Amino acid sequence: MDQLPYELPEYVSPSSLATYAQCPLKYKYSRVNKIHEPPTQATLLGNFVHDVLESFYGTLDPRERTPLSLRSLSTSIWSDGDWAGRIKGTVPDKDAQKFRWSAWWCLENIFRVEDPSTITIGGVETEMDGTVRNVRVKGFIDRWFVDEGMVRISDYKTGRTPREPYVDDKFIQLMIYATLLSEVSEHPIGSVELLYLKDGKRFIRLVHQSGMDEVCELITETYDAIVASFNDNNWPAKPTKLCNWCYFKDTICEYWKKDKR
Repeated sequence: MDQLPYELPEYVSPSSLATYAQCPLKYKYSRVNKIHEPPTQATLLGNFVHDVLESFYGTLDPRERTPLSLRSLSTSIWSDGDWAGRIKGTVPDKDAQKFRWSAWWCLENIFRVEDPSTITIGGVETEMDGTVRNVRVKGFIDRWFVDEGMVRISDYKTGRTPREPYVDDKFIQLMIYATLLSEVSEHPIGSVELLYLKDGKRFIRLVHQSGMDEVCELITETYDAIVASFNDNNWPAKPTKLCNWCYFKDTICEYWKKDKR
């Protein structure tokens, strides 16, 4: 393999912070060495569903948000975005129709978790680029809107719904966005929600200042650890069951390639 880059990223994102917490070595490969991970069926499914919902909430009047209009948008985005071509090579031809049905199942379930006609959107795919205690943080909020004078931040999930004891950990990313949005919003941040569309489930948490303070601490502690790993070129692996879904395991991962005899 050619000499890989070794560059400290100019900023962190909620997902990259989560990657470092999961496995510093994986962070090194993806963020410092800048190795591109090819798409998977799961990431492609999530991208397509996000594209459709971005248009559904971002371009339609609330009264126009019906199952029929959602299906029409889904069909046009599939065609206009050449999604048949984009999934080719990742999704076997024999599974292409199943992929589309899985996507539609997720999209249709938006009506199980909420009434789209009652939501007045403040922003979709809103880019956030701010500083938290001298750490630059960037990312995109799937959706946010004002509910009774308070902002609610939403995140779409197309994977399996976690068991209840593990749900709270999934809110960390949204709390980071709440912290960033609170600096520029005219309204206070009231709540964050996860919409698990595969199963049609919604989880909501109220936002308190103490929670945002904890997130600020997490950001600075994780960033300091990233800088220390970079300076020392020390990126320990954290082997778990998640390794089985990691692209690097069967390609270049030093941990899995080492002699374990």
